[in-house]
Amino acid sequence: MKIDWSTLALQTLNALILIWLLARFLFRPIAKIIAERQASANALTGDANAAKLAAQAERDALRAEREQLAAQRAQAFATIEADARTQHTALLDAARDEAERLRTQAAADRQRERAAQDEAASAAAAQLAVDIAGKLLDQLLDRSPQDVRVAGFIDGLADGVRRLSPGARAALAADAPLRVTAPRALTPDERTACETALAAAFAERIGFDTDIDRTLLAGLELSGAHAVVRNSWRDQLEQIRVGLLCDDGHAR
Repeated sequence: MKIDWSTLALQTLNALILIWLLARFLFRPIAKIIAERQASANALTGDANAAKLAAQAERDALRAEREQLAAQRAQAFATIEADARTQHTALLDAARDEAERLRTQAAADRQRERAAQDEAASAAAAQLAVDIAGKLLDQLLDRSPQDVRVAGFIDGLADGVRRLSPGARAALAADAPLRVTAPRALTPDERTACETALAAAFAERIGFDTDIDRTLLAGLELSGAHAVVRNSWRDQLEQIRVGLLCDDGHAR
């Protein structure tokens, strides 16, 4: 077999030229295109990965936010429940305190009411006793000499004036004419005895008018603008009534 070296050289040259032309005008643009597409694909992949990472981060953030919201909600519910328990306990305590206060107040009101009733009953009993005694004394006096209602009380009225302090006695004397109250009209002798006894008690002659008050039962009362001197059975009965009330009050 004979080889044609010129033809082989020419074919080799043509092959090299073809390879250069392919590399120049075909392989390089294709490689560039492939590189660009690879870069684009890489960019897209990177964007996709970035988007995926961003989505993952956002999902993680949302999950964390949901967990945080759930924790805050649970904490809020726990706080509300604790506050509700505290308020419930406070309301129960307040209700118990108010109920106890009302019970105490009711007991105190009942005690005051019983005390007022007892006091009213004592006052009524004392007044009844005094009224009975007064009626008995009045009936007794009706069967006694008339001078018993006045004559035996003149000196006692004068003694009452003497027991006044000097200032009170002077003030009473300055109110002249005074008023002498008796259970009946004074006889001339009784009026003269009163004038004499009062003049001795005041150390001066004192003018007076007379008045009648049958509720005195027996006795005399001397009154002016500044003082009253009492010496009567009505006053003594009143003192007895007050004494009965005081004794009953001390007993309670």
